[in-house]
Amino acid sequence: MTNIEELQKEIQSLKKVLKNSTLFRKRVYTIKEASIVAGVSISYMQKLVASHQVPHSKPTGKLIFIRRRDLEKFLMKNYIKTNSQIEESIANTLRGLRKNHN
Repeated sequence: MTNIEELQKEIQSLKKVLKNSTLFRKRVYTIKEASIVAGVSISYMQKLVASHQVPHSKPTGKLIFIRRRDLEKFLMKNYIKTNSQIEESIANTLRGLRKNHN
């Protein structure tokens, strides 16, 4: 591979990285952008939208837009706490019960 080909390949790689980094600053995503941010395939994101699992809008009846906060909320469903978070929650509950009991 020549130096020019290597440079062209590097430029393409950098363009892709730059494009993806700007996605995280957008407030509204297309299906394709939302799938990149969520790390899933476009077809899976379409399935989630079609089954009304991810809130979305269709202002023109065709194009689909997903708000970043709606996507983030969906991605954080069924949040699983760490053991230390569970222990802290139990300790706080016990402290509250002791205060109310005394």
